[in-house]
Amino acid sequence: MKNLVLGSLCGGILMSVLFLCGCSTPRITDTGRTAVEQFLISTVIENGIGHADFTPYAGKKIFIEYDYLATQVDKSYVQGFFEMHLAKQGLIVSKDVKDADFIVQILCGVLATDNNVILIGTPTLPVPLPDTSLNIAIPEIPLFKKLTRSGYGRFAFNILKASDRSPEKVIPCIEASSRYTNWTILLIPFKSHDMPLEIREGSESHFSMDDGNL
Repeated sequence: MKNLVLGSLCGGILMSVLFLCGCSTPRITDTGRTAVEQFLISTVIENGIGHADFTPYAGKKIFIEYDYLATQVDKSYVQGFFEMHLAKQGLIVSKDVKDADFIVQILCGVLATDNNVILIGTPTLPVPLPDTSLNIAIPEIPLFKKLTRSGYGRFAFNILKASDRSPEKVIPCIEASSRYTNWTILLIPFKSHDMPLEIREGSESHFSMDDGNL
């Protein structure tokens, strides 16, 4: 009798622990765009705009026209980073063209991502079940797989005199790219990239992109 009571008590405790563990599962959501995609685009913006030299205009007041960015999804980050880049080079961004010495028009002909897959092995294969409308899928078996996601950007800048909008200088066709590759060799996954994925200032956080769902 004593063993029965003890067993029931242990079983009750175990069920309670399992119930509490199930209730404490965190809610997980994903953004519409993956972290890899956003890193690819932001890296392209930073590398492309970062190569534009405006130091000859240090100390001058600049009015920026963003009309040619209207079709770009990431135009807000382009605008913010461009103004920060000008500030680092000593220019003063003016909100009123009447107060400016020069006008800068920023153009962005390409700002997008692409991907390419090379697979040696067995792809995912659907197998129909006899006498039913159902099927099962045999998962992919990669002996060698290379999934490369790339970001591309092309930027140009027109500099005009604010007084009469006459041409001052043109900075044409600055191109930038970024890359993130997932490798699988003999079922062993790893990754390579050319992007800065660590927060180096103000935090000890570290970005890890090992998750295959990224």
